[in-house]
Amino acid sequence: MVKTLLLTLTLASLPAAGAVPLTLRAGQTASLNGTNITLLRFNDSRCPLKAICVMAGNVKASLFVVNGKSARLYTVYLPGVPVATAAGEVRLRAATRREGGGAQRLTFEVGK
Repeated sequence: MVKTLLLTLTLASLPAAGAVPLTLRAGQTASLNGTNITLLRFNDSRCPLKAICVMAGNVKASLFVVNGKSARLYTVYLPGVPVATAAGEVRLRAATRREGGGAQRLTFEVGK
């Protein structure tokens, strides 16, 4: 049973076939196959490192996706499920923690 659980967790952490990793800071835009993806803002409510918290928290990000004349706002979460967009399915995979005053970055996985 433990081996099955570990295998499931390992497979779930692997990128999907054909998925493209995309790392952005708030306000940054990336172009992928003619579609622009902008990370507008995000909220990181995760428990700080070395702290004891009642809840683990999450990361909530707002993405603006523009493809031709189509533009739409999406919300994705970490942990969470993929969201279908004009660029393909977008899943929030990771978020850096704020250390030393540096800008946090979010890593998304964009696939078909």
